[in-house]
Amino acid sequence: MEEPEIRYIGIKDMDDFEKSELTSLVEKGYATLKKKAKLKEAQLVISIKKTSKTGGRHNYRIILKLNAAGTKKAWFDVRHEDWELARVVHRCFDALTTLMQHELKRQFRK
Repeated sequence: MEEPEIRYIGIKDMDDFEKSELTSLVEKGYATLKKKAKLKEAQLVISIKKTSKTGGRHNYRIILKLNAAGTKKAWFDVRHEDWELARVVHRCFDALTTLMQHELKRQFRK
C-alpha cells in the first residue's frame, strides 16, 4: 500500500468547518510548494493541536514536516501557532518554502 502524500495528525479534534478549511489550505499550499521547489516525490505531515485557554477562542499550533526526495536533508520542519487557522497555515508554508529555497540554493552552489 502506498503512503499518502499528505498525512494529518490531530485533525480529529477539529470541527467540520475547521477540517475543510485546513485541508483546502494545506492542499493549495502543498501544490504551490511542490511547483516552486520542482519536487517530484515528497510527503507532507501536518500535526495540529487546538487549545483553548479561556473557553472562547482557540489557539492553533501546527507543525509541518516535509520529506523531499532529491535533497540532502531528509526532513524539513517548521512550527507556528496563532489564533487564526488560515494565518498559521500560511506562515508555516511561507517558512517551509524559504527553508526549501535555501536548501536547494546551497545544494546547487557546490
